Amino acid sequence: MYNLIIDLEMCNVPRDYRQRSYKYANETIQIGAVLLDENFKRISTLCQYVHPEYGVIDHFIESLTGIRNSQVKNAPRIQEALLHMIDWLGDREYQIYAWSESDRAQIVHEIKAKKITDEKILAFVEKENWIDYQAVFTKRYELTRQLSLEEALGRAEIEPEGRFHDGLDDAVNTGYLIEKLELNPEYQLISYEMPDKPSERLCSTLGDFFTGLNLNFVQN
Repeated sequence: MYNLIIDLEMCNVPRDYRQRSYKYANETIQIGAVLLDENFKRISTLCQYVHPEYGVIDHFIESLTGIRNSQVKNAPRIQEALLHMIDWLGDREYQIYAWSESDRAQIVHEIKAKKITDEKILAFVEKENWIDYQAVFTKRYELTRQLSLEEALGRAEIEPEGRFHDGLDDAVNTGYLIEKLELNPEYQLISYEMPDKPSERLCSTLGDFFTGLNLNFVQN
C-alpha cells in the first residue's frame, strides 16, 4: 500500500461571487502531493498550480503562499488538475494523508459547486480513503489542542524543508512527520512551545488559517 500526502493552498472568494454562483469562501490555487512507498520513503512528488474561477489572489495570499496571479492565470482548472494527479498515481493502491480535514473538505466543496461528476474524482474524495493525520497526532499524544504542522514538526524534532504555506513543501514536511512517527511508535514528543509571531498565528496550512478565522461555509 502506497501513501499519498496532499496539501492545498487556497485563495479567498469575494462575497459577491459567493452570493451569485459559488457558495464557499475559498478556492484552490495549488496542489502539492508526495507519494511514499509502504515504508514511508518518498518515491515521487507533484506540484500543480490551479486556476481559480472565482477566487482572487490578493496581497495577503501572495505574501503568505508566494503564489502570484501570473502563476495561476493559465493553469488548469481543478477538474483537470485532479485528473492529472490521479493519472500520475496510476494503478497503485494508496491511502491519502492530509494535515487536518480541510483539504478534503475543500475538494468536496469545489466538486459540488462546479458540478464535477467525473467518477475517478468522486472515488478519490471518498472519506474512507483519507486519514486526517492532525487528528491522529492529537489522539496519539493525548493533546488538549490541535497543533499546526509547524509546531508538530518542532515537537517531533524535524527540521522543515522549504517554506510553510507552499503546497509541495507542506506535503513533503507532513511526509517526514508521518514517516518518523509511524516507524517509531514509541517516540515521545519534546516539550516545545512556538514563539509568538505577529504575522503568522501558528498556521502552517491555509486550511489551519481559515479554520482559525472561524469562517462559515454554506453547503447545499
